[in-house]
Amino acid sequence: MKLPKAFEERMRATLGDEYDAFAATYDEEHYVSLKVNTLKIDVATFLEKFPYLLRPVPWTTDGFYYNPEDPVTKHPYFYAGLYYVQEPSAMSPVNALRPSPGEICLDLCAAPGGKSMQIATFIEDKGLLVTNDINETRVKAILRNVEKFGLRNVIVLNNAPDKIAKAMGHVFTSILVDAPCSGEGMFRKDPKAVKAWETYGPRACSELQRTIIDALPELVAADAKIIYSTCTFAPEENEEQIKHMLSNFDGFTPRAIALNSIGPKAPDTPHMAHIWPHKNEGEGHFIGGLMRTSPDSVTLPSYEPQLPPEPVREFFVKHLKCPMEGHFDVEGERVFLRPELKLPTRGLNVVREGLLIGEISKGRFSPSQALALALKAEAFQPLLRLSPESVEVMKYLKGETIFVDSLTEGLHLVCVEDYPLGFAKISNGTVKNLLPVSWRMM
Repeated sequence: MKLPKAFEERMRATLGDEYDAFAATYDEEHYVSLKVNTLKIDVATFLEKFPYLLRPVPWTTDGFYYNPEDPVTKHPYFYAGLYYVQEPSAMSPVNALRPSPGEICLDLCAAPGGKSMQIATFIEDKGLLVTNDINETRVKAILRNVEKFGLRNVIVLNNAPDKIAKAMGHVFTSILVDAPCSGEGMFRKDPKAVKAWETYGPRACSELQRTIIDALPELVAADAKIIYSTCTFAPEENEEQIKHMLSNFDGFTPRAIALNSIGPKAPDTPHMAHIWPHKNEGEGHFIGGLMRTSPDSVTLPSYEPQLPPEPVREFFVKHLKCPMEGHFDVEGERVFLRPELKLPTRGLNVVREGLLIGEISKGRFSPSQALALALKAEAFQPLLRLSPESVEVMKYLKGETIFVDSLTEGLHLVCVEDYPLGFAKISNGTVKNLLPVSWRMM
């Protein structure tokens, strides 16, 4: 690969004798990996079931390299949301953040949502996750992943960071800023990144990053953890941004990075680390850790319980062994189960708050695909279980009609083994496929 001359000169000066090994990686294949959705399946069970060879990503417990020739995105488990395809180095920032169940977390630059899904598994869909991106088109990818992972305690936003700070204040106990950057670490994976680097470069990106991180002091709660990360090597986008925060933000202090096989940048900077492609099996990445020790903090109220509309209650009685509880809201025809905690969102563009249950039209309730993927098979009746190796499951995922023997009539939750895929209606042995077109296998 032909690298930009200015980039090559800077990296030679940075790496010295290591440069040749570093440059050689740009002519090698990039690594591919997946992250297990531990909200739906534990790692040991997944490894027993998954048909393709995997080996662990060293800086995480639920990430695994796979053979790029294996069709992992065509397997029914993928459509059931049991795993998410994610570049191995991209798994490192959330593993450095390590939020706990019940925390109030913010992923400030989240699209397409892989790191948000990691945060959700760390907090076990408890507390609250706010996932945001300023790009309206890219937010759609976040929403799809939120639904695929079956999340309830989530708010999806499409706003500039300063607007979020103004609306919400000092509420977040864990914040990830995976900042837009010049993408030097992605040159091998995406050659188009070279062209983008030549157009924009580190200086323009560092200015954009500064507008994002300058909102942090108004977002962090007391004793908050912050991870700042990029997929680039440029000091003005990495180390200089960490120095800016430590020098200019009251109460911000370094927080050591603790990741297996990824050492700190230097012994005197344990709060900063690089993933180097000639040393680690992944693309280039920078991770910086900080804490905020100032006392400002806001206590969030909980949503008061509120019953769903009558058609939803009837659906719950008929199909759920234990009805869902919480605060149900109706927006037009759509019914939502709100998160457990209530955040102030006035003036913000809220794409989704909580779990979309379904829609009511002319007094009839239709459950959503998001609800199907949020359910546990053992909580629903009746079920249509399909084998992951069967012709029927592939036909269902492609939106085709299938036929079955001796099953109850009416609405069923279709599962691959015990993992929901979507809904279908059965009449006289004919399975009417209710999988939305946008969710089907192409």
